[in-house]
Amino acid sequence: MGALGASGATAGILLGSAVGAAFAASMSTPALDTWGWRIPFLLGLLVGIAGYILRRFVLGAGVVEKRTRTPIVETIQDHWRVVTGFVGLSAYNAVTFYISFVYLVSWLQTADGIAPSRSLEINSLSMALLLPLVIAAGWLSDRIGRKPLLTLASVAGMIFALPLFWLLNHPSDVLAQAGQLGFVLLMGIYGGTLPVVLVEAAPRSVRCTAVALGYNLCFGLFGGLTPLAATWLVGRSGDEMAPAFLIMSSAAVTFATLFWFHETYQKPFFVASRAVPA
Repeated sequence: MGALGASGATAGILLGSAVGAAFAASMSTPALDTWGWRIPFLLGLLVGIAGYILRRFVLGAGVVEKRTRTPIVETIQDHWRVVTGFVGLSAYNAVTFYISFVYLVSWLQTADGIAPSRSLEINSLSMALLLPLVIAAGWLSDRIGRKPLLTLASVAGMIFALPLFWLLNHPSDVLAQAGQLGFVLLMGIYGGTLPVVLVEAAPRSVRCTAVALGYNLCFGLFGGLTPLAATWLVGRSGDEMAPAFLIMSSAAVTFATLFWFHETYQKPFFVASRAVPA
């Protein structure tokens, strides 16, 4: 169920990439640069309306518990170590995802000279394959455990980030697709397992706040700044493969953070929810 939830964000970015590919293929570059790029943003209003309907009419409110402190205050005061751990666990996912499926769309154009429409097609195909892999990883984590998959994906990120960027750094559509599919494998394994780990490791009384705070702080700060940092690194070093070092660094941070967390997949949920970092 956690993997299904995570696939919603992937499906949204896939839809954006596919729409971008369709517009890039059907319009001239000057028209797209001048006014065509605004149309997908206007179409985003439909997504906003759908979200409002879901939030207003479908999602029911749970039982409100009486509290002496607000969840955000309780989380920061009593469970800041858990939130810090969640930031560490999410670092690899955030940095690698933004490089692999956001930054690479423009990187393929500047580094490899691949046309914008083709780079978006490569990205869309990769994300389409990512969806079933995320769900499969969630299913597998219920059978062999959370930590083996998270450890495998983070160690693979440290080892294979450079070789995958070497594949990407060729003016070949086939090699570019192969390199991005390598990151699909890493992100599918990690992204499909992470949601349930966060939920099981969060204290029940502040679960929603702790998960939201740790995960979104990481994605907003580290993930959101990753394309800017990658662009700066390439410009500063002159090395088109420099973003791989961002992935390797984030993988190392996540790998170290994993030692804080206990395995929870075989424990009843009410017990697993107290499996906070040591």
